[in-house]
Amino acid sequence: MRVVVRLVKSVPPLAAALVVAMLGMGCGGGGAYPKHDALGSGESLTQAGALNARNLAELQLHHSRAVVSPQPWAAYWWPYVGSGIANGWRDPDNLAPADKYDRAYRGAHEPLADWERARHGPGLANVASWWGHCNGWAAAALMVSEPRLPKFINGVSFGVRDQKALLAESWMEFSGDFIGTRVDEEKDLSSAAFWDVVPAQFHLVLTNIVGKQNHGLILDRHTGHEIWNQPLVAYDIAPITRDDYLGSHPSYPDIYRVNVTARIWWANDAIGPDEITPPFDMEKLHEEYFDHFFPGRLLRYELWLDAPAEFDAQGKLVRSGDILITRRNDVYVGGAWKNGINPALLAHTHPDYMWVPFSQQRSSGYKNPRIDDQWVRANIGEPAH
Repeated sequence: MRVVVRLVKSVPPLAAALVVAMLGMGCGGGGAYPKHDALGSGESLTQAGALNARNLAELQLHHSRAVVSPQPWAAYWWPYVGSGIANGWRDPDNLAPADKYDRAYRGAHEPLADWERARHGPGLANVASWWGHCNGWAAAALMVSEPRLPKFINGVSFGVRDQKALLAESWMEFSGDFIGTRVDEEKDLSSAAFWDVVPAQFHLVLTNIVGKQNHGLILDRHTGHEIWNQPLVAYDIAPITRDDYLGSHPSYPDIYRVNVTARIWWANDAIGPDEITPPFDMEKLHEEYFDHFFPGRLLRYELWLDAPAEFDAQGKLVRSGDILITRRNDVYVGGAWKNGINPALLAHTHPDYMWVPFSQQRSSGYKNPRIDDQWVRANIGEPAH
């Protein structure tokens, strides 16, 4: 991707690289949702200092790899074409999580399952096969401890699958920080929305928020118009050597370039109904269970620095400039993705956007408005952090 904007060493505050918003949807139908002013709430990760570690060599020394703790858990995404959480998929009594909720809930209410089948079901107009509950599950997987044992609630048996399904529904709307712009058009492979998140944002969010702060992160792993929200479990940035250093930019001599290779893993949203997520272990990457619970991807990109990189006699990075990011109008610029140019592969390369949830929100009509979030918190699980 050709850069046509003059980059300078005077970089705007990196907090500006994070767009604060309410995430409207994920794996699901459309709808307009209000922005949430997380900067004013005291919770936002975009406040001053959140991303101020920018020196590449220092980040490599201290934060080149990380495993999120508490670890997010794998589950199922409850697609709309299968009636969402009103599907009795592989339940011994063929009862859906929503049906069990309706039996166990004490108090007058309209049936959760009826709304789910009508609005999160195959009868929804123009429903796509990939629509589902992945954003709610991803948020819950970061914010609530994994259900690991069956529960009896008011005489009704709730398996692990039922508990995870209700958490996914309860967290379908939330407040949080949103990094990047969602791609809406199916054949869009060239817009500014498609090419953000830029590599500088990606690298700084990984190393500062996940590595330095040990804070969970969710990414849309599908670069194109489909949405597949997955909670990040771990990342590992390969050592940067002299062979990765490209020197100054041919058009901008004050900019110094270096190639980076990073591997990321996320929790899977297509596991069996009552499977329990094992601990992530980088020493067990080749064991049979690994890809089942923790799919991943190798990403290659170029970062831009404001000073040259220096290497020791063994070719190891020892000193460097800071990672550069700037913007032209509303478009952020910083580095270049290098995952190929084959259109068939581009949709599965860099993340389309990334986000960090903070708290649940009441239904505006997108999540099932008949679910009682307080009931779910009391009976299934409170936010753990």
